[in-house]
Amino acid sequence: MIQVHVSDQVLDDARDRQREGDPALSPAEARRIAKRLREGIGGLPPEEYREQLRVRLRDFAAAQDLDLPSPDTRSTFWSYQLENHPDLNLATGETLHSMHMAAAYTESQNAIVEDTLRYLEGTPGGKALGELHLWDVQVQNELKLSQDEGRALAYEAWGTLSEKYAATTENEALFFMAELNPSAVAYQTESRQLRQDGKLGIIEFMYPAPAQKYADLAPETQELLASQAVRAQIHTFSYDETDPKFTPLTRAGHLDLEELKALPTPEAQRAAVLEVCARVASLDGPARAADVERLVEEIKVLRPDHEVTLPGVEDREWAAGLRERTPNAPAAPAPVAVSTHGQYLPGVRVDARTGPAPLTPLAFPAAGAAAAHAHAFLPGVDAQAKSVLADRTDAPAAAPQAPPAPEQSRDTGREV
Repeated sequence: MIQVHVSDQVLDDARDRQREGDPALSPAEARRIAKRLREGIGGLPPEEYREQLRVRLRDFAAAQDLDLPSPDTRSTFWSYQLENHPDLNLATGETLHSMHMAAAYTESQNAIVEDTLRYLEGTPGGKALGELHLWDVQVQNELKLSQDEGRALAYEAWGTLSEKYAATTENEALFFMAELNPSAVAYQTESRQLRQDGKLGIIEFMYPAPAQKYADLAPETQELLASQAVRAQIHTFSYDETDPKFTPLTRAGHLDLEELKALPTPEAQRAAVLEVCARVASLDGPARAADVERLVEEIKVLRPDHEVTLPGVEDREWAAGLRERTPNAPAAPAPVAVSTHGQYLPGVRVDARTGPAPLTPLAFPAAGAAAAHAHAFLPGVDAQAKSVLADRTDAPAAAPQAPPAPEQSRDTGREV
């Protein structure tokens, strides 16, 4: 396992990276990049030109080298930022972009043992895509794109690269974030890719869960929400269905904390959390079909009069389309038809197709009144591992009304 201590040297390195950023792009360099990207398509009608440019960037990203440098190499992922933490030597009010924390931590570990870790922007593919400076306004202007069009193309290109990066992750996946945000690549692409490849159990969050958000919930529910596997599936942010980044996964993975707090018993709260996990597992596809069945079975024990609702056909078809397009994705087992209305999943509202032989799950946290269900399962939940930045106490008291706007850091423009 990775060292649990984050040294002052790592923090100082992250500060330096954030302070320095990337050198400013010259107008001549922006023109050179744009000329390269527009070659052969510059004379097309605007709509066709933008589509061809989008395909070109997506294909470029999908073709990049993201092979593991060593069979034992672990992978880091990041989103948003680290704020004040009592166990770290941060100045009052200081924030560090998680991208720089992931990079600094990776480099510090690789200095001890070569190829221990990797981070996306430091891979050959990440460097190649970064050299296109897709988030730079000068490049977007030279490409004849509006700011919104330029950001959308950059987001998709980096999302394609991130998807492949997650698909090539085989060992620990270290997530530098406190929670998943539905507008971030980490939720829409990276964690989804890991889950659908049967790798939920390798996800480790490097920042502690936002405990203050859960303060009014039953202790058992707080423990459940802090578990690695639950954090790797749910989000607690409100969302706008008109947002371009909204997807069926955004809806499926949303846990409304106010509705959760209103439930009268720990068992009901647990069932509500498990239902969100079941919806997400359903979208993850055949590799998690057995998980869906197990989760629904436990929900029916916890809330026998409650009708479980899983994603419908359109949402599952959307998810299947994503799985089919993933670069270098491992082949999923062929699905087999299993009734979801018989003895196994009574009262489930969906005509789903579930999949192959069950996974080997690990025990799901259970406490207090839920102890009778200690043998119910959610794959990937292990004995509660301590984050390298554990016991964070500065989390916001309530979920924001909308996901925060993406910040730009070292020119990647992905959510930090």
